[in-house]
Amino acid sequence: MPIFQKKFAPKVAPPRTQRLNIGCPPPAEDLDDFRTITLNLVDKQLCFIDGVWLNGLRTVPGGSGTAAGTAGVNMTDDLLRMKRRMKTLEQENNMLQVKLDVLVDLLTENVIELNEIKNQ
Repeated sequence: MPIFQKKFAPKVAPPRTQRLNIGCPPPAEDLDDFRTITLNLVDKQLCFIDGVWLNGLRTVPGGSGTAAGTAGVNMTDDLLRMKRRMKTLEQENNMLQVKLDVLVDLLTENVIELNEIKNQ
């Protein structure tokens, strides 16, 4: 009697040859329409762009202050984008400075070893 014999062996399921949704046509929607998500509130419109919710351009009925309001919203959105970009650039700069420090340390070690070999 073998010790390592399988006591339970389930049957292998036969492969499916038919699609379940044969009668349904494939989706023909353009997915670019869903890349920007907008949320319409009473007096604001928020847009989800590049992983951040930004103020959208929403005109208030009555027309008072729409040009100044949209300019302020655009400035705020631009400011948020610039802050995000500045943060990523600072992180990249810090990483490059660390890499540069490591390379300078390696170079000084090699120069010291080379000087020791020349002196012998």
